[in-house]
Amino acid sequence: MVVNNTILYALLGLIYLAKNTKRSVKIGEIAKAEKISVSFLHKVFQALSRGKIVKASFGPNGGFVLARPAGKITLYQVIKVMKPEEDRTAKALMCEVCRHRDGKLLVHFMMHLRDDFLQYLKSVNLENLVAHPLIKHK
Repeated sequence: MVVNNTILYALLGLIYLAKNTKRSVKIGEIAKAEKISVSFLHKVFQALSRGKIVKASFGPNGGFVLARPAGKITLYQVIKVMKPEEDRTAKALMCEVCRHRDGKLLVHFMMHLRDDFLQYLKSVNLENLVAHPLIKHK
């Protein structure tokens, strides 16, 4: 599972929302605070909205809020929403490697590594990230 810039920007936006739970937050505010392109962040939040990670509201006080409490949104869920095709690609690659002489050993090792990584992603949520000492609060 590869974590790319799109996922990292999604997480930056979600951390911003998790720190501002008392109101709807506009994309422009997040983009300015995090120095991310508004149009790019808008596309990211469309995907997060489709994946039921955030909810959009419209009107003068509109914007985005987390769809559920920060403690209920894991890194795994965010990555799954942002890169749903990742599992199929990994499985296809593993099948190809198995054809090589020592491929099964490598696949066995990589599957354990992948499982450990997925378990970690499932154990960390937005609340954990916001509480981390490296996260800056206003």
